[in-house]
This record gives sequence, structure tokens and C-alpha cells, in this order.
Amino acid sequence: MERFFKNSRNQSEGVERKKILQKKQIIRTLYYRGTLSNAELSVILKLSTPKINNLLIELIEDGLVKELGRGDSSGGRRPNIYGLTDDLFYVIGITINIKRTIISLFNSNNKELGEPLIIPVGMKADFQIFERIQDALDTFLRSAGIEKNKILAMGIEHPGLFDQKRGINKTYFPGIENLSGQLKELFGLPVFINHDSKIRALAEKQFGVAQNRKNVLVLHIDWGVGLGIIINGKLYSGKSGYSGEFGHLPIAENGVLCTCGKKGCLETIISATAIVRIAREGIQQGMASLINDLVQGELNEVDISTVIEAAYRGDQFAISIFSDVGFWLGKGIVYLMQIFNPELIVIGGRVAEANLFIRAPLRQAINTFSNRDLSNDTEIEFSVMGQKAGLIGAAAYALDRITSV
Repeated sequence: MERFFKNSRNQSEGVERKKILQKKQIIRTLYYRGTLSNAELSVILKLSTPKINNLLIELIEDGLVKELGRGDSSGGRRPNIYGLTDDLFYVIGITINIKRTIISLFNSNNKELGEPLIIPVGMKADFQIFERIQDALDTFLRSAGIEKNKILAMGIEHPGLFDQKRGINKTYFPGIENLSGQLKELFGLPVFINHDSKIRALAEKQFGVAQNRKNVLVLHIDWGVGLGIIINGKLYSGKSGYSGEFGHLPIAENGVLCTCGKKGCLETIISATAIVRIAREGIQQGMASLINDLVQGELNEVDISTVIEAAYRGDQFAISIFSDVGFWLGKGIVYLMQIFNPELIVIGGRVAEANLFIRAPLRQAINTFSNRDLSNDTEIEFSVMGQKAGLIGAAAYALDRITSV
């Protein structure tokens, strides 16, 4: 990040370092919030207006910020509006799940450039997947006409039990400590990685339905089930980064075996993996369903999107699966409400695309099992960001980390 700033203006090293950190805060805020006035920046960053003005002048001289004219006024002089220079730098966001990898490129104003690149590289215990991602990324950047030295940082969201403190993905790469450091060497870029549920929570906090909220829980229900926790406006990770393993709450007696080695985990009932398994098993046992027709009898081809499509086309078996998902999810959410007392719970991920069939049974389960005073104190919203949340969140996470030091 420092390479974008001009040389010291004859100030002591300590003063200059503090000023650079303040400039980074302005850049991060403009990336997250978009165009702002100097007065708005002053309030957000808790710096005096004269200090903000001086920093903005230097950022304009550095070519990082531009003045965009006058904003609206509620009385008195109209304020100057500032924003980041277009295409000054770029940030890469990458989503890796068990099925595929998605790569997207964002400019300095958090605008996605073109369509994301989707490659059939899923998360598995083989470091070579990152080499394949690197090859795809190089091709992607060449096609976009972007030089690698213009990339400020790269953020990656991934599944698995992640020791954030030591940088170890315990599920997939238990023998690799400081995974981000290894990836920095491979990609030749600053790389910042985190669990997908935490990345999604950051995305919702900065750009989604959780904006301006202080205490929020973000449920990421995809091939697995994770929980992102925001307490007092800050992302909570726990002692080592293991917080949010909501999917491994043992909730079903005599349930099926989970990937964690235990039985009855919530993930075995409500995840996309569980939904696909339940759909296949039901059809194998003779259940008539449009799901079978959509894959022309090839049950191995059933995907979460197949079950969602069947439900929206009125298939009763598919609808019943999501009804059960809503019930069990609602029962799990009751635990969260009564432990955290959040102001908002956001539900996202592929399974949330079937929210039409999940909402009513979810609410019924909450009404059945919760303390009414607590449940009435929490709003529940489904994410409106869709699959973009991971890409936007990963890029924002990288920008946040590189401008925080």
C-alpha cells in the first residue's frame, strides 16, 4: 500500500507513519462507503475537519483521491465530495468451495470488472489446487488487460476448520502453517484468507442488510453451515479463529454421521450437501419428483440448484425438503437468539435461495421453541447479495487487512 504514497514531506518517521495510517483509513472508508464529504469522513474517522482536509489535499497530490464537486446541503455552504481515483489499484476476491472456484476483480471504487471467472477447482487436501487457481488468475488478468503490479491485494474465502491465529486450515491443510504466507509466495501478491462465514459476515456488514448494525449473526448455509459473528460492530473470531462452527451443533438424535465424525450435526440436516443427499435417497426409495425428471434419471447429477428449481416449479417433494430445513434451522436459530440476543440474523448461501419455502416453517419453529421476548427482539433477514457476497467480501477483507497496518 505504501508504494502509492509519495515520499515523506520532511516529517519525523513516527509522524509520517501515523499520517500514512490515517490516509489508509480514508482510503478504506471511501472504498467501503463510496463518495463522502470531508465532514462525513471527519465523523466516521473521529478526526478533526482541518486534519481531514489536510490529509485529503495530500491524497489528491498523491493521485489517490479526487474531488468530485459539491454535494447537497441542508443549509449553508454545500460540502466538497471526495472519492477514490478510478482504476488506481485493483483487489481480487476469490471464493473456493467444495465444488468450484470463482475469481473476480474489483477496482479501487469497489466496482466489479466484467464477469467473474468460474473454474471447476473445488477445495480438497491438495495444495496443487492453488497452482491451478494461479494459472487461471494469470489468464484472467491478461484477458482483462490488468498488470499484476496494479493488484493491491487478494482475498480468499474457503471452507474448513480454520485456525486464524496460526493460519492453518485444519480440515484441508493441517500440516501447513501460515497458509497465507505460502500463498503470497505462490501468487506473488499479498494474500489474506479467512473462513467463508466470516467473509460473508464482513460483506453483509459493509454492503448488505447488516449495514449500520452493531450486533449481527450471519448464517452461511451452503455445502456446509457456518456462522459469522459481529459484536459491537466488529467481526468476532474467538481465541484462535474457530468461532462460528454452528453447523456442528448436535441437534438431531440418532442422526447421520457428519464429516466431523459426530452424529446428528445440524449440517447433516440443512446444508446443501444434506439436501442433495436427502433428495437422492427419497427418489431411490420411490418418491415421485420433478427432481428426477430434471436430471433425466441420473441421480448423481442432482445438485442444490436442481432441488431449488424443482421447488419453485411446484414439486411437493422438493418443497417438503426445504420445509424440514426451515424447521431445523429455526430450532437452531433459537439457540443463537437466547445466547447472543442479536439485533439481526442474516441468512445467506445457496440454500437461502429457497427462502420462499423456508420462511414459514422457520418462523413456526422459532415461535414454538423460543422465549417470545427474545425472539421478538431479533430481526431475521435473508441476504440480498446472493453468490456475490463471497467475492465482494473476500476483496473487502483483503483491502481491510492491507490498509490496517
